[in-house]
Amino acid sequence: MSSSAAPEKIYWVPLESSPEAMTKMIHRLGVDKAVAFSDVLGLDDELLAMTPQPVHALVFLFPVTDSFQEARIREASSSPLNLWYSKQTIGNACGTMAVLHALGNTQDRVEIGGDLKAYFDKTKNMAPLERSLELERTEAIAQAHGASAAEGQTAAPAADAKVDLHYAAFVCVDGRIYELDGGIPGPIDHGPSADFLKDAAKIIQKRISALGDPSQLSVLALGPNPEN
Repeated sequence: MSSSAAPEKIYWVPLESSPEAMTKMIHRLGVDKAVAFSDVLGLDDELLAMTPQPVHALVFLFPVTDSFQEARIREASSSPLNLWYSKQTIGNACGTMAVLHALGNTQDRVEIGGDLKAYFDKTKNMAPLERSLELERTEAIAQAHGASAAEGQTAAPAADAKVDLHYAAFVCVDGRIYELDGGIPGPIDHGPSADFLKDAAKIIQKRISALGDPSQLSVLALGPNPEN
């Protein structure tokens, strides 16, 4: 009996939480240059007010632990049809997955063209796993990710390095906040929101407290480009 070997897992070089690098990546892929990522300087109302607004999505970098992920897995649910959600099959690609989740759910507010529009158009009606498998075949996004990973302020680790930091995206779709992470079974529905930035910040504050207030974390906002 003949047998075929399982396909070799694909790894990408981990992406640094740099608004400049992530902004360059999305612009390379066809996102309107009027849109960019910016650092969120703090999660209290006074510092949130300094974030360029309107904020379309947030990207949260945090140190991952088994117990923290297990708790998030229990919160995950199936993906509603109005949400663009993808599984993650590429190792260390969680930074770009968070960017895709942010942009995939803000296409009604953010002008997207080029290779990224082609990817979203192609994956519009796909299941979450199919979207990730299509990402494995999308060389333009892989190249943009690689270029941005090389532009970070610190030396990039090896593509298959074990990394203890992880990304998730927060978006508001049809008035509800979702936490999106392709490494857990599905989206986390955090319920209705009247003020996305403030409500998402409160959710992230709870996540930080559950992690024991770690020093290694960051929050980036997708919104107006302050350089325009």
